[in-house]
Amino acid sequence: MKQVNENTILVIEDDSTMREGIQTVLEKEGYRVNCAADGFEGLRLFQTHPPCMVITDLKLPGKSGMHLLHEFLETSPSLPVILISAYGTIDLAVSALKSGARDFIAKPFSIDELKAKVSEILKNVPAPEVKIGAVPTFYGMVGSSPEMQQLQAQIKQVAKVDSPVLITGESGTGKELIVRAIHNESRRKEKVFLAVNCGAFTDTLLESELFGHEKGSFTGAIRQHQGIFEQADGGTILLDEIGEISPQLQVKLLRVLQHQSFQRVGGTDVISTDVRVIAATNRNLKEAIEAKQFREDLYFRLNVLPIYVPPLRERTSDIPDLIKYVMGVKCDSLGVAKPKISADAVEKLQQYSWPGNIRELENLLERVLIFSDSGVITADDIYFDESSEKVPESTGKLSEVLQDTEYRMIKEALEKSGGVKQKAAKILGIKTSTLYYKLEKYGLLEDRNRDNEIT
Repeated sequence: MKQVNENTILVIEDDSTMREGIQTVLEKEGYRVNCAADGFEGLRLFQTHPPCMVITDLKLPGKSGMHLLHEFLETSPSLPVILISAYGTIDLAVSALKSGARDFIAKPFSIDELKAKVSEILKNVPAPEVKIGAVPTFYGMVGSSPEMQQLQAQIKQVAKVDSPVLITGESGTGKELIVRAIHNESRRKEKVFLAVNCGAFTDTLLESELFGHEKGSFTGAIRQHQGIFEQADGGTILLDEIGEISPQLQVKLLRVLQHQSFQRVGGTDVISTDVRVIAATNRNLKEAIEAKQFREDLYFRLNVLPIYVPPLRERTSDIPDLIKYVMGVKCDSLGVAKPKISADAVEKLQQYSWPGNIRELENLLERVLIFSDSGVITADDIYFDESSEKVPESTGKLSEVLQDTEYRMIKEALEKSGGVKQKAAKILGIKTSTLYYKLEKYGLLEDRNRDNEIT
């Protein structure tokens, strides 16, 4: 993300009278104000002109204020956001504050109330540079190892053109940060960036999310909806977990890439689009092609500019800087003092294999900060969440080697699917009933109700 504009406030309000009124009041107070009339425009302005504060209505066309709140705080955890609404119930205010909003104002409100809240909040917001200290970053990426230098050089190179990019790497390596960096380095940086997780939707919902739908095109389609290919026209889209897309949707996606046009679900109009498509996956797509799970022509269409993201264990020299950066951010968000970290603790972190990569490092450091009761973190304060389940060592017999391989493949599929058995079975290419049998066989079966959870 770009540098925060310290005196800029973003106002997102669909009522023009209210929007212009807030803008006038704040500009008289000396602030620079950017305004948006809907959620999508608000998101675009947030990405292209990062503000020091956001004031947004709860009910907006496109994306709701609560939806925007979550997206803003995911990118900028310390950003102060004020939510405003004509439906000023106590429950609504509590819900907004629990979600991370700094304050909630019920309409109608006075000019003095607005000025007082903005002044008080901004007075207590630390300067942005305090967040990251002296650790240099490249669009949120930390590290100066040869691997990271090569990755940053690739980002700058591919950003110069509009060709499709395929980013591969393990989970937790920061693939979305790389996509955002490409977007912000490109000529499309003033346009919107949108991402969709292809593994998080059913076929029908994913098709609607990508291409949109017409009212009445399927059960629950109560109004027309624009997909991300339409919303992000002129900008960049990320198709995350592209390896999880069904063969039927692969065909439709291929057509869009070939012709730069599509039809909404249930529609007949052909809609042209101009988007930069970047796909990301932690799967081996070549193996998926051999298994007839992924189209070879789509792979070649996406893999024009391949970028491989190295796992953390291949760039352990970056871990000291990552520790400084992550602990700085976590200490600020948790409201705890910044501790020192001993050399033996750093060494222990560098020797670990990090199967969850940077995401696992972030979670571990947060846990250490919460439970640490001293000003110095030592190696004794660090413990890893390693599974106690072990497969007996092989005696060299083929049956045991196959069992060991099957066990590890099932564990990996469960991790990739977030524990959802139907998705794990799909990854493995077996029936769900067969998977349950094998889970019981290896003692991995948990409560089946977990499959009903929304992930």
